[in-house]
Amino acid sequence: MSSSQAMSAEKPMKQDDMKRALALLDEQIGESDLLMSVAPIRLISIGGSLAVCVLGNRESSYDIDCVLDPNIAAAAEYADEFKRAVEKVATKGDLANLWLNRQLETFISRTKRANLFMESVQQGIPIYSGTNLTIYAGRLDWALERKLRRVAHAKDRRKQKDVDIPDAAALIRRMVSDSGRPLTFEYTSSLNYNGFDVPPTKGALQEVAQYYAGVYGDVGLVELVWDDDHQKNKYRGLDDQWVWYE
Repeated sequence: MSSSQAMSAEKPMKQDDMKRALALLDEQIGESDLLMSVAPIRLISIGGSLAVCVLGNRESSYDIDCVLDPNIAAAAEYADEFKRAVEKVATKGDLANLWLNRQLETFISRTKRANLFMESVQQGIPIYSGTNLTIYAGRLDWALERKLRRVAHAKDRRKQKDVDIPDAAALIRRMVSDSGRPLTFEYTSSLNYNGFDVPPTKGALQEVAQYYAGVYGDVGLVELVWDDDHQKNKYRGLDDQWVWYE
């Protein structure tokens, strides 16, 4: 790694920086006959790019975590050409070597990857739309699942800068705005796209719920209590009064 790359590896990317880097990648794809034969290249992304470019709860992130279209990823010749394009952009744009990386793919069961990709595309939330490159937000429930699991089980990795709780709260806010009612502990505990991952702890859910209430001044994540008399669920509002969950 050159000295300039080493310096840029520690430099966070704001939204404009991400858009500039992705525009360079868009152009680089256009210079490859091989990639142009399957363009526009589609990716899905969660994490920092979602927080910065869609949710707006963060000003910057150090990289863009993505999943490459499984049909392209399965063809080594195309996947390698895409990797070279990303590396060329890193040099041209004075970006970190891993400014855009596919490490996220290792956390998705191979048998689930294609479905997750298509469901994310169909969700239709764009992060970047160019001539030769399109990036969609990954499924929001999957993004939230991963964030809640990190809040619960990856505290050592969050010592220097805790972004997981604010990210989780911002995701919940977006999902609440779509559904019109708070998410529940029961629902968020059940999120398990792979089918074999460890669920978040109740303490983690309480931590996120408290943060949400403090930042957004409303309830976004609630623990339901069954009311036998009325035969329906209720939860505590900000004023500690019972609210029917309907």
